[in-house]
Amino acid sequence: MRVVSADEARALDVRTIAAGTPGLVLMKRAANAVVREIAGAIGRRPARAGRVVVLAGPGNNGGDGFEISRLLMAGRLTGNVETLLLGNPQHLTSDARRTYHRLEQAGGAIREVNDARELEPLAVATLIVDALFGTGLKRRVAPDGLPARAIGLASRGRAFVVSVDLPSGLSADEAEPWDPSVRADLTVTFGWPKPCHVERGAAARCGRIAVADLGFVQPTEPAAREAVAVRDVAALFPRRAAESHKGTFGRLLVLGGSREMAGAPALVCRAAHRAGAGLVTASVPDDVRAILHALTPETTSVGAEHDFGRYSALAVGPGWGASASARETLARALAAPVPAVFDADALNLAGPASAFAGRPAPTVLTPHPGEAGRLLGTTADEVNADREAAAVRIARSAGAVVVLKGFRPIVAEPGGRAVPVLAGNPALASGGTGDVLTGVVGALLARGLAAWDAACAAAWLHGTAGDVLREAKGEESVTASDVVEALPEAFLAASEAAAT
Repeated sequence: MRVVSADEARALDVRTIAAGTPGLVLMKRAANAVVREIAGAIGRRPARAGRVVVLAGPGNNGGDGFEISRLLMAGRLTGNVETLLLGNPQHLTSDARRTYHRLEQAGGAIREVNDARELEPLAVATLIVDALFGTGLKRRVAPDGLPARAIGLASRGRAFVVSVDLPSGLSADEAEPWDPSVRADLTVTFGWPKPCHVERGAAARCGRIAVADLGFVQPTEPAAREAVAVRDVAALFPRRAAESHKGTFGRLLVLGGSREMAGAPALVCRAAHRAGAGLVTASVPDDVRAILHALTPETTSVGAEHDFGRYSALAVGPGWGASASARETLARALAAPVPAVFDADALNLAGPASAFAGRPAPTVLTPHPGEAGRLLGTTADEVNADREAAAVRIARSAGAVVVLKGFRPIVAEPGGRAVPVLAGNPALASGGTGDVLTGVVGALLARGLAAWDAACAAAWLHGTAGDVLREAKGEESVTASDVVEALPEAFLAASEAAAT
C-alpha cells in the first residue's frame, strides 16, 4: 500500500469530491470506520464504554468527531458520550457545521471549551476520541494554550485513546514526533497511511494503525513509498474452497529444538497450525519429542533422518543450539530445493548473509537486529541506525527476502525494495515471539505463497496479533503463547478488510 503525504491526501480528497462524492459523505464514511474500530476496542474491554469523551477541533477532523459522537449514541455503544469543542462553532467548516447540527438534533451534549477547567472530563474519561487536529496542522501546538492542555490530559490519563486520522499535534509528514502531541492507543486513518504512521519515532505515538477505505479516487502516479497494511494481506487469503483438505494447505517441516530450548520448536509448530498449514511435522532431538507432543498435540515428529522432498516448506533454527548435528542439518537445508524460512540459531550458525546465496528455492530470513548485525559483520546499533538499508544489504547478500524484526518490521528483497509493516507494539518484546513469526512464515510458504508475500503477510499477522492483545491485556503480560492464540483475530481482521 502506498504512503501519501498530507498534500497528496488533501489533493486526493479534492479529486474525490470533484468526481461526485460529497465531502459530507466522506465524513460519514470516516466516522463509521472509526466507530467500527471503537466497537472492537469496547468489545475487548467493555469498561471502556463507561464514559466517552470526543475531543473536536474546528476543522474537518472535528466534523468527523461530531458524527462519531452521534453514531456512538445511536448505536448504544455507550450511555455516556460528551463532546468537547475547542473552538468557536461559528468557525466550523461547512461539512463540520452540518455534522455539528446533526449531533445537536440527536440530543448530543456539546460543550464549547473556553477555559482549562472545562477540559476536566478528559481526566475521568474511559475512552477518548481525539478529533482535534488532522493532516492540515502546519506548525507545532503552542505549549501553553488550551489545545496543549487537552493533549496532555488525553495522553496522561487512564482512557483508551482513539485518534482520527493521526494523533493530534503530530505532523503528518514528519518522522519525529512534534510535542505536544497525543499518545494514542489506536489510530484510524483514511485511504492510505501517512509518513507519521510509518516512521518509528512518530509512529510510537499512533498505537495500532487501522487504514479505512473511504472510496477515494485512486492515485495514478507511481508510489514514492509503500508500507504493508491490512488490504495488502487480505488479498492473499481468498475463501477456502469447500472441497479443501489438509493436503491442500501444505506440509511444513520444523527443524530445531534442543534439551535446553524444547519450547521454541513447539511455538513454531503451534503458530504454523494457527496460520493454516495443513500438516506440521517437527524434526527435534529424541529427548525433546515427548515434550513437543505434550505442548502441541496436533504436530507429528520425526527423528534426524528425513527426506526434505516430502515437505512443502521448511522452518529452520529455533532452539537449535550449536551442536554438530544442527550444523550438518543446516547444510542439508541450505541445499534443499524446498522453500524455507531461517531464524535464530540457523542464522547464527550459517555465518555471513552470503551463506544463503544461491539457495535453490525461495528463502526468507527473519533476524532481530543482533542477528542482522552478525549476518553483516556489524553491530545491532549500526543496524538500527538505518534499518531499511541494513535489511536490503542482507537481502542482496543472501539472495533472500528478509524480515528485520523490531518495531515497524522491515521486509526487504534482493532487488532493493524495502517496506515497513504497520503492525506490532512493545507487548511483543517477550521471549518466543520470534519463534511464532517463524511458524507463520513457514506455514504461508507451505501454503504456496511467494517468499515476499509470505514475509509481508506473516509480519503483519504477527504484529496485529500483538496489537489485539495489547488492546485486551495491555503491554506488560503478553507471552508468545498468547500471540499464537491471537492469530485467528488477525486473520479475521484481514478477512473483514477483504469483505469491505
